[in-house]
Amino acid sequence: MTRFSWGSRSPKWLSNYRFLQYPLKKFRLTYPDHSFWSVPGLLLFSCLFIGFNSCKQPDLGLEVQNPSDAINLQKKDDFTVRTTLEREDSVKTDELSLNLLGAYNDPYLGSMRAGFYTQLRPSVSNVSLGEGFIADSIVLVLPYRGFYGDITKLNGLQKFSVYRVTQDFLQSTAYYSNDSLTVNTVPLGESGLIVPVLSDSVRVTGKKEAPQLRIRLDMALAQDIYNNPSSLVDGDAFVQFFKGIYVRSETPTTLEGTGAILDFSLTSGARIDLFYKNNANDSLRTSFSVNESCARFTRFNHTYSTLVSNLISTPALANEQSFCQTMAGLRTRIDFPDLKSWQAGRNILVNEALLIVPVDESKIGKYLPNPQLNLITKGESGDLQNTLDLIIGDTWAGGTYNSTEKQYVFNISRHVQGLLNNLITDRGLFIQATGTGVSSYRVPLKGGASADRPIRFEIMYQVLPQ
Repeated sequence: MTRFSWGSRSPKWLSNYRFLQYPLKKFRLTYPDHSFWSVPGLLLFSCLFIGFNSCKQPDLGLEVQNPSDAINLQKKDDFTVRTTLEREDSVKTDELSLNLLGAYNDPYLGSMRAGFYTQLRPSVSNVSLGEGFIADSIVLVLPYRGFYGDITKLNGLQKFSVYRVTQDFLQSTAYYSNDSLTVNTVPLGESGLIVPVLSDSVRVTGKKEAPQLRIRLDMALAQDIYNNPSSLVDGDAFVQFFKGIYVRSETPTTLEGTGAILDFSLTSGARIDLFYKNNANDSLRTSFSVNESCARFTRFNHTYSTLVSNLISTPALANEQSFCQTMAGLRTRIDFPDLKSWQAGRNILVNEALLIVPVDESKIGKYLPNPQLNLITKGESGDLQNTLDLIIGDTWAGGTYNSTEKQYVFNISRHVQGLLNNLITDRGLFIQATGTGVSSYRVPLKGGASADRPIRFEIMYQVLPQ
């Protein structure tokens, strides 16, 4: 997906002119009190956007704006910005592209944990284990994809356990990050304390495979599978017999700055391998894989630090520093308490409105900031919704991390214009991480009242006749 770049910012002229102000009022668009704009209004805006964007910039300017108006362009960059910190709600995590597993102890936020539930299905139908079946081993295989945190030597030590699910779960059911299923209390297998190695390949039956987490499972499971041959007819029969597994980190309380969250693409090689022999052959393997037909979801657990608790309960503290975190973690609310009083009944045309959000470099450490953040708002019922700017796309709306300037910049020109024209209700803005269900990023942010590089809200505008 194309990301926003302030070096090639979408043309300012698109938001400079009156067609963005008066047609919106005339057609009474109701965003964000409904999920999006009304269909006729959205179609109208899309046509205007495409039509005007195909024109040459100088000609458009002369057609819709008196050149003398540009002399009246003004800037204000000393608005009050109020920041508060709040917990995210649980998020839907079923059948996503990635599942997370692991634990780490953030020096500022506290303890973070992730585990996942998944079904498995035979790789082929009508499996026959043959006469004289003897199991050699049964192993859970999870090919690594990436990590967030520390996996170096003792800092990366983790212990993983695998449990057998005893409760039906279905792809047709929605599962969220705080959901859980019943499992057997005795694990099927445990890794012991290990340091995940994501760089070294593994040899399996003489062949080289991608780096992977391998956990030996109880041999009783192999015998149980053999004793239930009807379960090997097809995938549906197998998930009725073996409902799935829950994999979680059992890492004990660790020192600050240790541990990591690992991410896995389960449908790209995750499986249980059963190695066995029978009367016909002494070196056999059958696999039970995670595929697109398998129900699966990730569960998150947060044990937040006293710092986070204080920031949430004491708004004045969060106005000095704040955070944004994935894994259904934390988001920062933004308010502009003096915007309407500054307008003072004037007819304001917004040429450009930016929210500049600096990162607190002193708290980054080994935890890279989120590559992309979104700025969203809320509807009448409290549901999260895209802003008028984010509807157009993140290329226009911004939110990409600038590693040189150590900041995020959001374009909120249409949102602010809508507030000033009373087309939308002010229910705050929320800095929220993208990919909250499939990544484990966190980023420390400066607050609106930070003594050093506070969050800034600035407008380039014109005052038009009433």
